Amino acid sequence: MASRKVEDVDRRQPVPKAVAELDPEDADEAQPLGSNGRKMGPEFSEDVEPEIAERQELLQLSTGGKKDGLRKLPQIMSKQPASDGEKRPSSSEGKQPEERDPIAECIGNYGLWQLKTTFLLSLCSFPCTFHIFAPTFLAAPQEFWCARPNSLNMVSIDKWRNFSQSEDACQILDLNWSTVDKDTIENGYAPSDAKLIPCTHWEYDKSIFTTTIISEWNLVCDRASLNTLAETLFLAGIGAGGVVSGMISDRFGRKKTMVAALFLQTLLGLSITLCPWYELYLVQRVILGFFSVAVVFSAFVLVVELVGGKWRTTAGVCNFFPLPVSYILVSGLSLAFPEWRHLQLAVSLPGFLLITLWWVVPESPQWLLTMGRIAEVKEIMKEAAAFNKRKLPPSMDKILQPDGKSTTNEKAAGVMDLFRGPTRKITICVFIAWFATTIAYYGLVLNISSFGGDLHTTSALSGLVEIPAIAISIPVLLKMGRRYPICLSMVVAGIGCAMVMVVDLVNGKQWIKIAVVMLSKFAISATNGVLPMFTAELYPTLMRNLGVGASQVSAGIGLILIPYLWKLATVQPMLVTGIIAVLGGLCVLLLPETANKSLTSVKYDEERRTGAPAENTVINGPYTITEAKAS
Repeated sequence: MASRKVEDVDRRQPVPKAVAELDPEDADEAQPLGSNGRKMGPEFSEDVEPEIAERQELLQLSTGGKKDGLRKLPQIMSKQPASDGEKRPSSSEGKQPEERDPIAECIGNYGLWQLKTTFLLSLCSFPCTFHIFAPTFLAAPQEFWCARPNSLNMVSIDKWRNFSQSEDACQILDLNWSTVDKDTIENGYAPSDAKLIPCTHWEYDKSIFTTTIISEWNLVCDRASLNTLAETLFLAGIGAGGVVSGMISDRFGRKKTMVAALFLQTLLGLSITLCPWYELYLVQRVILGFFSVAVVFSAFVLVVELVGGKWRTTAGVCNFFPLPVSYILVSGLSLAFPEWRHLQLAVSLPGFLLITLWWVVPESPQWLLTMGRIAEVKEIMKEAAAFNKRKLPPSMDKILQPDGKSTTNEKAAGVMDLFRGPTRKITICVFIAWFATTIAYYGLVLNISSFGGDLHTTSALSGLVEIPAIAISIPVLLKMGRRYPICLSMVVAGIGCAMVMVVDLVNGKQWIKIAVVMLSKFAISATNGVLPMFTAELYPTLMRNLGVGASQVSAGIGLILIPYLWKLATVQPMLVTGIIAVLGGLCVLLLPETANKSLTSVKYDEERRTGAPAENTVINGPYTITEAKAS
């Protein structure tokens, strides 16, 4: 039988096909190719690449070159690369094969286009933070006392207060003040039989703030709780807005939701400057909170979905740099505008500039791809590639095609989907983490005046310490992942809050107390900058904005409780805050790690960590709402 010369065996071809092409009599003549493309001699077994050696061994096994060839064939075949359309299990136990990120494949993980877009989107945090932090000055505490009659305006305030009213300035002597002269008051002899009655008018110290909502609507004494009610309703609006805007964003898109909410937020902010009644002010603050959170989280999710790889960590955290800068700016603006309506106008006007983002930023390509709107994704990819000076891959059409299943006809995600299937555990743990973070972070931010010192200086300082906290969290996250840094920062913040109580008990100096407060603020600021990104990474594309928004329900509950927690005389608010922060940090350890995984491939590690089946537990991308409902 005439032998035929064996041609080069294609290294990219499946081994069975290569074996089939060989005549058994010529198998021994076949020699492998080295990486340089040359045939190698008999001595190749010591020097060749392992893959080529395995192929040569396979050839020998298939022709009976070894006694137990057929028995060993499956063992060697398991080491060969899979053919097209054929999937092989990973050799590492419990490791899931990572899915591709089609957007990153087309335009890269990060470039000038992503830098420009994410920077512009981060600016949306400014007006939102302005409206959240402004009440620190709009409703700043002012010293007050029962108002003097017109005939006694020349009497000094100290002498008037000592003569006429109770220590809390809520009651005044029931006298005919038209018969009381200045000398009587300065002598300090009030009638012994005079009774105290509630004050109906007050004067306020205007040395720092000309007017506040407290002085305009007399939110003192028995009306003091109305000031707490205003912030409670605003924070309730944030909780409701997180859920509703999340569903709207997942249904109609990130960009439309963000710009529409930004427009309405700006209009509401301006309308508050003209508000004539406190009852209307309450209603406006509720709606303002609703739209403020819609702007923040729609913009944030859009940032996360535009960036891939490790750059998602950097972009996601950098999105929160405007928060501390906003605290500093509002502190400065309150000095320039001591009248509350003027300050409200100053923090509202920038929103109009940001509405122009409609013509600058794109819709989320991840969301468009999920909705099957591939033509729009292609246009965004062309623009991004041109800006990044990068060529689009020739196979872009194939890359952007859905993997096996389309979500265009799927029903939009609902709130209950967050508590079905593999997302149930995530949602519960995320809610606890957000509740704890909110109690600690905003407990310090909104009650900064309670720690003493000048309000403007302390507020600006709290913003300054947050900037390095956010910056340091970026390299830490890249090296250590998400769970452990978040847990550590929350535990440190909790311990710091508890230490504030210790400083108070031992009558420590004020600067020591403020230093411990700033340490706690530093630690919890790192958590506040990272937790939104971690939350977004944990949910699938179709429910990502809903998941991030729903987490604001627990955050809103925490925000609502903060004013009341700080007014309870029977508890130490900083001790309670510290305990909650520590427990929340420990709860984060129950969540799966998402570091170094694309938004289309973050998976559970349940099989490795708990022994539960890992099938159909993809958190993003291929994981769909239908699968969640079926679980």
